[in-house]
Amino acid sequence: MKFRRQLLIGYTALLFVLIVTGTSSVLALRLTTSRLDVVTNDLASEIVSLQRLRFQAEQIVAASRGYLLTGNDAYQRKFDRTVNDLRGTLAALDHHRSELPDQVHGIAINVDDYIAAAQQAVARRSIDPQDLLAFFESNVVPARKALETSINEFVERKQHNFANASHHAHELAATMQGILIAATGVGVLLSAALAWIWFRRLSTQYVREQEATAVATRAVSDRDELLAIVSHDLRNPLAAIMLRASLVEETIPAAKRHGAAISEAAARMEHLIEQLLDVAKLESGRFELHKASCETSALLASTVAIFEARATAANIVLAVENTTPLTIDVDRERILEVLSNLVGNALKFVPATGGTITLRAEPAGNRVRLSVADSGPGVADDQLPHLFERYWQSHPHHKGSLGLGLYICKQIVEAHDGEIGVASHVGVGSTFWFTLPT
Repeated sequence: MKFRRQLLIGYTALLFVLIVTGTSSVLALRLTTSRLDVVTNDLASEIVSLQRLRFQAEQIVAASRGYLLTGNDAYQRKFDRTVNDLRGTLAALDHHRSELPDQVHGIAINVDDYIAAAQQAVARRSIDPQDLLAFFESNVVPARKALETSINEFVERKQHNFANASHHAHELAATMQGILIAATGVGVLLSAALAWIWFRRLSTQYVREQEATAVATRAVSDRDELLAIVSHDLRNPLAAIMLRASLVEETIPAAKRHGAAISEAAARMEHLIEQLLDVAKLESGRFELHKASCETSALLASTVAIFEARATAANIVLAVENTTPLTIDVDRERILEVLSNLVGNALKFVPATGGTITLRAEPAGNRVRLSVADSGPGVADDQLPHLFERYWQSHPHHKGSLGLGLYICKQIVEAHDGEIGVASHVGVGSTFWFTLPT
C-alpha cells in the first residue's frame, strides 16, 4: 500500500505539472497572439486613415490651386467636397484619443488651420496675384507642412507603440518558454524518480519471484519424488496386504470378519493414493484422456455393478433411469471414475434402510446430461459454492477422505469440455449432474 501511495502521489504531481505547463503555454500563446492582433489591426486601420487624410489634404491643395488659377466653379465644389471628406476622416480617428489624445488633437488643429488658410486663399482670388501668391506661401503652405508633420509624428508614435507591444509580447513568449522548459525539467525529474522507484520495486519483486520459483521447483521435485515412492513403494505392499487379507477370509473362517476389515481399509488406502496421483497428474499437466465411443447405459450399468453389493447390504435402492440410448465420445474409465465418486459419496450420506440413489442419462441439447440423485440429508446453501474445491470437506472430521473426490470429478469433466454442478435441498436430497458433448 505504501508503494502504491507513493506512485499515486508521484503520478498526480507529474500530471499536475503537465496540466499547469500546458495551460500556461496555451494562455500565453493566446494572450501574445491576441495582443499582437489588436496592435496590428489598430496600426493598420490608423495608417490607412492617415494616408487617406494625407491624400485628401493634397486634394484640397490641388483644388484650391486650380480654382485660384482658373476660377472654375468645379474646383470650388471639389474643394468643398474634399473638405467634408477630410473632416469625416478626422472624425474616424477620434476613437484613438484615449491612447494618443495629444497627437490626434494636434492633427485636428492642423487640419482646421489648413482648411481655414485654403478657404482664405480662395476668398482672396480677386486681389492682386502677387499678393495672393504671397498669402499662399505665407499661410497655406506652412499650414500644409504643419499637417504633414503632425501626421508623420502620429505614424511614428503608433509604429513605436507597435514595436513596444511586439517587444513585450516576445518577452512574454520568452518567459513562458522558460517556464515551459522548467516545468518540462520538473516533469522529467519526476518521471525519472518514478521510474527509479518502480525499477527498485520490480527488482525486489523479481528477486522474490526468483526465490519463490526456486522454492516451488524444489517443492515440485519433492512432490514427484514422494509420488514415485507412493506409487511404487506403497502400492506394492498394499497389494500384498489385500492379497493376504483375502486368503485369511477364505482359509480361516473365524478370522473372516477381521480379514474383511483389513481388505476394506487397504482398499480405502488404495483409493486415497489413486486420488493423490490423479491430482498430481492434473496439476503437472500430465493428465491424459483416451476417448472412445461408448453407451451411457453401459456406463451406468457398470457403476451400479460396482456398488450394488454395498447398497444391498445397507438396504439402499440403487436404480437406473435411462429410457433413451445415448452415445458419447469420452474416456470411459475416467467418466466411470466420476460416476463412482458421486455414487460413493451418496452411499456415505444416504440413510440406511429406505434410502434411494438414482442414476440418469438424458439428452440436453447437443450434450448428454448424467446425474446421480439421492434422498440424503442435502447440502446447506452456504456449502454449495465450496463442494468442488480441492481438499474441502463438508464434515472436516470425516475419516478416510482427503476432500479430493469432487475436485477430481470437476477436473475430469472440464477436461472433456463439459460442466458439472449440484442442486440440493436440505432434508430432501441432492442431485449431482454433469454434461458432456456428444
